[in-house]
Amino acid sequence: MSRVGDAYHVACVAVSTYDDRPEKADEGLFYPSTSAASTYNAAGHDPAANQFDEFATETSSEATSSGGGATSVMAPAGGFSTGMPDPFADPVRPPYRWHGGADFGLLVLRLIVGGTFVANGLQELFGLFHGMGRTGLGQLLVAAGYQHVSVLVWVTGGTELVAGALMVLGLFTPVAAAGMLGLLANVIVLKWPNGFFGSGYQLELVLSAAAFALLFAGPGRVSLDRPTPWFRRPVLNGFLFLIIAAAAALVALLVLKKPVTSGFAG
Repeated sequence: MSRVGDAYHVACVAVSTYDDRPEKADEGLFYPSTSAASTYNAAGHDPAANQFDEFATETSSEATSSGGGATSVMAPAGGFSTGMPDPFADPVRPPYRWHGGADFGLLVLRLIVGGTFVANGLQELFGLFHGMGRTGLGQLLVAAGYQHVSVLVWVTGGTELVAGALMVLGLFTPVAAAGMLGLLANVIVLKWPNGFFGSGYQLELVLSAAAFALLFAGPGRVSLDRPTPWFRRPVLNGFLFLIIAAAAALVALLVLKKPVTSGFAG
């Protein structure tokens, strides 16, 4: 920069970055070469040399697997493993799963409920076990206000007998439970004026709860329903057959029955 009069003139010097020096013999030995045949990466390291350095190879692979981020040389990401259990760690609880106790409980429930219905069906249809038989059941239905008693006798007794047998076997369990619930709903409505205790509806309510539980829980693995589709989807089929049972009970109560003021003592 020079002063000419009152003005300053700046001399601009063009600096060339072109290296016109001949290639040194030791260029690839002491510092990275910029030629096309060079194997050095952008960080100035020769990847071929890493194969002799175990630490460098592990560090390079860890950096590659982590997306090129920084890797600690003090400890691995998961910490050092001593092989000893941590006494302060929360205990690992096994996942909840189906067990044999549930199968045994459902089997006992099926035998008791199904056996009760089979015994009542034999009483009402054939008069066994000191039962009333078809004649006595027909008179009971007439006193309750039902119509078409000759058909209802077979429907009632037959439903109890078949549903009970299917429940004992664990076969078509949703159908059996729905038949039980339809019958028990009618009996509970008839006995409602009598109250819960004594000659009331307490037994029918307990049997209804048991049939309802089997409808949604299924018969268990000790049953003939095990390879069936409804065994694998008990909740879906439970809702479907619950609707069927409610519809059958409503038809019997609203269509086949006349209103009766007195309570039912059956």
